Amino acid sequence: YTNNTYTAAFRGFGSPQVIFAQESLMDEIAEICGLSPVEIREINGYRQGSITASGQKLVGHKVSLSEVINTSIKKSNYEAKKIEFAELNKSSQRYKYGIGLSCSFRGCSLGAEGTDATSAIVSVQADGSVYVLAGLNENGQGMRTTFSQIAAEVLGTKFENVVFLEPQTATITDGGPTVASRGTITGGNAVIVAAQDVKNRIFASIKDDLKVNTIEETIWENGLIKRVKEDPEIEPIEFDKAAEKAYWAGENLSAYGWWNAPEVSWIEETGQGNAYFTYVYGCHIAEIRIDTSTGKIDVQKVTAAHDVGKVINKLGAEGQVTGGVTQGIGYAILEDYNIQNGEVKSSNFDEYLIPTIKDVQKIDTIFIENEDKFGPLGAKSLGEPTLELTSAAINNALKFATGKHSHEIPLTLEKVFLNKQLKKPSRASEVAIAESCHIHETRKQSPRITNITTASPKNLESALEMLSKERFQILAGGTDVVIGLRMKSGNHKLMNIYDLDELKGIKYNSTTVHIAACRSITQILNDDFIKDNFPLLIKACSTIGSKQIRNRGTLGGNIVNAAPCADSYPPLLMYNASFKLASTRGTRSIDAKNFIERNYQTKIKHDEILTEIILPIPEKENYYHSYFQLGRRNALNITRLSVGIRMTFDDNKIKTCDLISGSLFSKPVNIPEIEEMLIGKHLNDEMISSVETPLQKIINDAIGSRWSSVYKMPVFINMVKDALIDIKEQRGSK
Repeated sequence: YTNNTYTAAFRGFGSPQVIFAQESLMDEIAEICGLSPVEIREINGYRQGSITASGQKLVGHKVSLSEVINTSIKKSNYEAKKIEFAELNKSSQRYKYGIGLSCSFRGCSLGAEGTDATSAIVSVQADGSVYVLAGLNENGQGMRTTFSQIAAEVLGTKFENVVFLEPQTATITDGGPTVASRGTITGGNAVIVAAQDVKNRIFASIKDDLKVNTIEETIWENGLIKRVKEDPEIEPIEFDKAAEKAYWAGENLSAYGWWNAPEVSWIEETGQGNAYFTYVYGCHIAEIRIDTSTGKIDVQKVTAAHDVGKVINKLGAEGQVTGGVTQGIGYAILEDYNIQNGEVKSSNFDEYLIPTIKDVQKIDTIFIENEDKFGPLGAKSLGEPTLELTSAAINNALKFATGKHSHEIPLTLEKVFLNKQLKKPSRASEVAIAESCHIHETRKQSPRITNITTASPKNLESALEMLSKERFQILAGGTDVVIGLRMKSGNHKLMNIYDLDELKGIKYNSTTVHIAACRSITQILNDDFIKDNFPLLIKACSTIGSKQIRNRGTLGGNIVNAAPCADSYPPLLMYNASFKLASTRGTRSIDAKNFIERNYQTKIKHDEILTEIILPIPEKENYYHSYFQLGRRNALNITRLSVGIRMTFDDNKIKTCDLISGSLFSKPVNIPEIEEMLIGKHLNDEMISSVETPLQKIINDAIGSRWSSVYKMPVFINMVKDALIDIKEQRGSK
């Protein structure tokens, strides 16, 4: 029984947690003993004939732990990087660089856990085409390709002649679960058993033509069957011709393969025995850069060396390493499975973050091939070991960079910056939805949205008329609405205004720009006039979601949602935007400073629609702009903090200043105290440093009691300084 969620293991079955602890502790032990991370592992690592904790003697396969460690050290230039990073860390105050390694050994397949057998069918047709069916489930790990390659290799036919079929469960015996990195090693062996059976039957029909007695006297490759001892008078036989001959001779060219793993032993009471029939070994070395002003880790490179026995499908094997390392990066620095009082708080992918392609830099994959006698064509396991090592390597790199050991992951912004995790008491969006929609019944996250009624008015007038009679939730782009609906129960009435022509355009005049509320973020980003006159809006909008989200999401939707992380709002505030609201009662205008009351709450009434965003065109002055956004990832970010500054200068002194904050206070705001403090001053290092104390007081007075203030306060101050330094550097020697 558990008060937490029931979950199934995924890529590692507990070993990522154990290896993180074990390999992190190895570096701590090394430090206590006055040894290097490499030396401690050289002394204690398994060798040929070593005895494991369960009493198993490591024989019958190549124990390659030292080989994978030394290979990864050499390929990554580990020792030189340690010296280089140590020197960088002496000279760099803000950015710190780290390098760390971890290694592991892992048993292949199920081992002593239970029955470890699987099935396959290989069927050769009269035209030489080959069908392969497996009793294991393909779920993206590449078995189709690998099994087809194995069948082609055994039969000596061309790969393109082999077709992998997904069999129905009634067609083939259950081959066991697709777990424990057992797909290739067990399923591949079953394919070999079946293919070899068919091969023997074909051979029986052609051996007289080749004038040989045993199959060992023949070579099957590249679609040809020929003699080992060449005879110019005996021509090789094409595989498809041989298959055809065997078929017409009445041979059964379909065979069933069953492979049972070698015997292992285990005594449950003592925890002793030969747990697995063979093992794999790996080593990862991670190189990271830490921004000490925010706590953000960038993983710059991972060198991943794995002894896989024999690489069958090189592209697939590289994909396994890339996927595993990427998941390991997420596990190490992003993925916070937050449970409080038995309730999952990180129930959406806006809070449970996984890596994007921009969070994965260089992965250097190294395969070491020590063919295993039990593996198909010598191959062993690869899927799970690729994930298990990465988190400890990153954690050990963090120790190298900062001098501090961490005993927990993920290494979030807060964990790295404060050396402790911060746990959000409840999701602000959940509270907002409950308050705004008066939902008091038990609410549960739903994977499906049901009980929806949608109205699609033909024009704005019809939409306003409908709103005057009953309540609807407005659907513009829908990118925020859909997430909110999944956290509500009951009936939902939506009004889709996305396609209304009146809400799509953009108009310019001599003093203002009028942007229709349903204009997409992508359309804003592609508008040359907006680019020239409102650069901070462009920069902020470019950070919103993915390209798909920007294509669908609307500027009006981003505004009305009033999320603390709404990226477009702070620049609109800076540019003195106002919003036109329409209802059957008429229209009214509210400026951006007064539109949001607090997070997720605005002054828009239930019968009103935001129709237009009005931006005064800035005067033709020499503006300097700087904008910084902080998120946990390098793309698809939910903004943690943002700051924007716009300045003009007169006689090298600050003439005008706009300073805006995002995701800091209860809504995006200007900070007039700092703006006034800067006006009339020279923008030099002393002036930049002087903003820290007053900013600290302003923030502390506003949000000092919040759970996140201990992180947000110092980091926002650092970001303001960064923005001021950026403008100072833009001006150069002026």
